[in-house]
Amino acid sequence: MAQTSDHELIRNAIANIAIAFDTNTFPEIRHSFTGDCVADYVGSLGLMTGIDTVITGLQKTIGHISTFHGLNTQSITLTGEETAEATTYCSASHYLGDKAFFAEARYFDKLVKVTEGGVVKWLIKDRLVTMMGVPRGDVSIFNMDLDAWVDSLKA
Repeated sequence: MAQTSDHELIRNAIANIAIAFDTNTFPEIRHSFTGDCVADYVGSLGLMTGIDTVITGLQKTIGHISTFHGLNTQSITLTGEETAEATTYCSASHYLGDKAFFAEARYFDKLVKVTEGGVVKWLIKDRLVTMMGVPRGDVSIFNMDLDAWVDSLKA
């Protein structure tokens, strides 16, 4: 069996999160983040620490809607034998009934290489999500503090 490259393992860790969103299988996110991860969704969900908080926060916000996350341009840099950084661009579509919301974002991830049960994998330790461009649609479909989100866009 061919050995999977570090770059491919990193791509898969990032892609698995988008797939978990789109298939409403949020517990699967656990396979892409460290237990003590930090995820900062600037201007929307804010700072979340720990995998359980991340899963709960994301599922609460988008678990009730249909989503489609397309991962686009990506750059991966191995920064050490067991550390890496990745920048990934994402186009995200969100649907609830006849309402929709569309946005683009940049994920900046810091990853660590771990071995679990004899299997080598890469996990995201830190994620920074920055909205890009102008979001479009009906933001009321999300379960979140909309006033804080709007205020962050004005800054």
